[in-house]
Amino acid sequence: MKHIREKGEKLVEAMKADKKLTIIVFVGLAGILLLLASELIHLPQKQEAQSPPETTQTEYSYAEDIEKRLTDIVSSISGAGKTKVMVTLENGVESVYAADEKQSNERSSEEKTGGMEVNEKNSRESEYIILQSNGSRDEGLVIKVIQPKIRGVAIVCEGGDSAYVQQRITQAVTAVLDIGASRISIARMAD
Repeated sequence: MKHIREKGEKLVEAMKADKKLTIIVFVGLAGILLLLASELIHLPQKQEAQSPPETTQTEYSYAEDIEKRLTDIVSSISGAGKTKVMVTLENGVESVYAADEKQSNERSSEEKTGGMEVNEKNSRESEYIILQSNGSRDEGLVIKVIQPKIRGVAIVCEGGDSAYVQQRITQAVTAVLDIGASRISIARMAD
């Protein structure tokens, strides 16, 4: 411990004697403090990035909502009985953001040996409109949300082996979801 104290005292004396050394030591300490501060500031953002994306939760709730509604409809069809429904999605939720678009047209004419040459130049710039929410996180202004397309529907019900029940379920699902009958699978529930 005494050895460390002696080294510290020698460093302080050297810093008093040499102004450049003092500046170098303070700049180095300030750099270390800035690095530590930036790590502490970025720590919450790293934790935020680990949470599941918002679109995944939206897609899940969309599919889950359709499954619940179809289960209610199918189970109310005569002969269907107890029902389970699974819906698969073709793509994710798509958001359309508002943009400020600027378009400019330039026209120039140039005389060449053989006549006039007209040049037209069109340019288009678009910039998304950004809203600031929660004080620190910027988000775009959403003008439309396009729900995912349904890839297919699997239905398992107690009356799933009856051709009549299968036909009624297929008609109901195609009417409600506007998908083809080839995207619907109906099976009998195991006892």
